[in-house]
This record gives sequence, C-alpha cells and structure tokens, in this order.
Amino acid sequence: MGDDKHIPLENLAAQIEQGVRDMQSGNMSKEGMERLQIKSRDLHERLTILRFKAFEAMVKVDEDVRFDKEDESQTNLIDSIAEVTAIEMPPKSKKKMGKKSLAESLQSHPLSSIGEGLTILDRANFTSTLFSNDTKNFNDMLDSVDACRHFEAAWDVFHKSINTMGTKPEIESAIEGFKMRITRRFQS
Repeated sequence: MGDDKHIPLENLAAQIEQGVRDMQSGNMSKEGMERLQIKSRDLHERLTILRFKAFEAMVKVDEDVRFDKEDESQTNLIDSIAEVTAIEMPPKSKKKMGKKSLAESLQSHPLSSIGEGLTILDRANFTSTLFSNDTKNFNDMLDSVDACRHFEAAWDVFHKSINTMGTKPEIESAIEGFKMRITRRFQS
C-alpha cells in the first residue's frame, strides 16, 4: 500500500474505474472491495489537498492585490459611507412627505391602557427606577392612572406614587418615558 501513495492520479482513477467494472460484473472479492474503497479514499484525499492548494494560491494572489490597493479601497469605502449617512433631507421636504414610518406610527398610537404594550424591559426599568423595585406599588399606580379622566390627573397620580432609585439621568429618562405613555393614553 505504501507504493499506492505515489501512483499518478490518472492511473489511480483508471484502477478505480477497473475496480468498479469488476464489482459490477460480480468478479470482486471482499479484499478487492476493501482495496477499491482504500483507493477511492486516497483519490478523495489527494483531490481535497489539490483543491486546498488551488484555493490557497488564489487567496495568496488576492492578498497580494489587496495589499497593493488596501489603503485606497478602505478609505474610499469609509468615505462613501460617511457621505451617504451625512446626506439629510431638508426639514421642508420631510414635512411634504407626510408619511411616518411604522415604528413612528406605533410609538404615537393611542393606548387603551397605560400598561398596554409594556415590554418586560420597560416594566423592569420603570419598577426599579421609579418605584424602587416595588411591583405592587407600580401595578397599583397603573390601575390608578387608567382610572383618571385626563392627563393632568394621571400625571398627578403618577408623581405622587413614585419612589425613585438610581442615578439622576436614569430617573429623568424613566420619567420622560412614562410621561410619553401617559400622553399617549390621554390623547384627545
């Protein structure tokens, strides 16, 4: 079998072809079948190595080309992206379009309940930051705000209920976020 390693690919393929003919005619022994399988595996491994070497050679050529022009291409790509993102429509043309994105439309859609559509993350954020992790107080406040008839009463109920915990920016952000919810709940 050591000599089989140095058989040229054409000869190895011819031997496999002859083995397949012998197998189809029923003239192959168990040992012959094992030899055919070994030769087939050898052919597969050698072709895999050749494919890898060809791929490696292609990549090396690509790398040589890329190293010559890398700075130019990289700068142009980044500059192009910067130019595209820097372009902004004038405010007048935005108003003329008059269409909101789906996200903008959903964010301004009136709420039937103050707790409607609260994500788990929003609920956890409001409870921890505005109600010092007191879930019962948070849920009671939601019910009380829903019972109000107008924005001012709901805002008053909300402000009297909060017991903040966290940094000033976190608290301000949470209050602003909840104010938006109250505004959406009491749109006229």
